[in-house]
Amino acid sequence: MADKRCENGHFIDESWDICPYCPQEASEPEIAVVRPTRVPAGGAAGSQPAEADGALRVRRSTNAAAAAPALALQPPPPQERTVAAMSRHETGSTKRYVVAWLIGLNGAARGESYPVRMGRNVIGRDRKSDVVIPDDQASSHHADLVFRPEERRFILMDHNSTNGTYVNETEIEPRRDLIGKDVIRIGSHKFLFMPLCHDGFFWDDEGLLK
Repeated sequence: MADKRCENGHFIDESWDICPYCPQEASEPEIAVVRPTRVPAGGAAGSQPAEADGALRVRRSTNAAAAAPALALQPPPPQERTVAAMSRHETGSTKRYVVAWLIGLNGAARGESYPVRMGRNVIGRDRKSDVVIPDDQASSHHADLVFRPEERRFILMDHNSTNGTYVNETEIEPRRDLIGKDVIRIGSHKFLFMPLCHDGFFWDDEGLLK
């Protein structure tokens, strides 16, 4: 039973000269503390300590809170920062401005608008398309809607689809220039074409709408 207290108030065995719970001083070497063997009832009073209860080497705590105040704390490693990557529509050199819209006229797309951007716009059933058409009669890559800024032209091109692409209910073979309020049909889905840019209204090289 621990019936002795060290200078710091820790309960220790009465035969111990050094308290194993107190912080080690910087100049203090490792000290072996001998723990006495408990003599069983009826045993010889002069019995030697058993090997299992022999010298018990106690290593002092190296916790930073108990260390010498001169020990400088290491600064925490810099945290990794998550940087949002800019999409191809946001980067300055490749930004594709909106130049027109397709407006859904029927089905689930009725009343919805789909932006048409500079360059090529893929239309089809594939989810990676610029304009996704959830229609079994639409091919994965059904058609391309291309805007040529230098010519101010909108060109709709069928991409060798199975069921064809129609403008004002006439099948295009294989391409056709579009004008405002043309109705495009792919499968059973119809879209009204509404241009933003034309001969007198366009984006300049600095991204200003003229």
